[in-house]
Amino acid sequence: MLIPHDATILVVDGGHLQVLRNRGTDAAPELELLHEQAMKNPPSRAMGTDAPGRSFGSAVPKRSTYGEADYHQRREDRFGHRALGTVASLGRQDGPLILIAPPHMLGVLREDLDPRVQDRVVAEIAKDFAQRDADDILKLLRSHQI
Repeated sequence: MLIPHDATILVVDGGHLQVLRNRGTDAAPELELLHEQAMKNPPSRAMGTDAPGRSFGSAVPKRSTYGEADYHQRREDRFGHRALGTVASLGRQDGPLILIAPPHMLGVLREDLDPRVQDRVVAEIAKDFAQRDADDILKLLRSHQI
């Protein structure tokens, strides 16, 4: 895949974020790290101590419990929503955008994408590369088929 000059690359998972920009040419890209952020996210059992709620049937003596809240996943999803805000705050709102994230996180990002930003997305890659360095990300981008 050719990486457009001045394209912004957002690489995110539930707890790590990298924003890179191609400072090179389309054929010879040079990725520059603009922003990196990490979040510590403890497991749900460490964040919530209450037992799940219970419901009681009104007509029949039947009881059931609600599912347990997944606080860990909620924090990861919120981190993904904030990642798009980070990209917007770094400037340049009209250049191409490439999203690299695990499949679930791509879904979270799509929910929050503004239609104008969605038009700028040239590629979505469903891989967990947020912990990798720029060289690995560049290899992934070069090997990706649109």
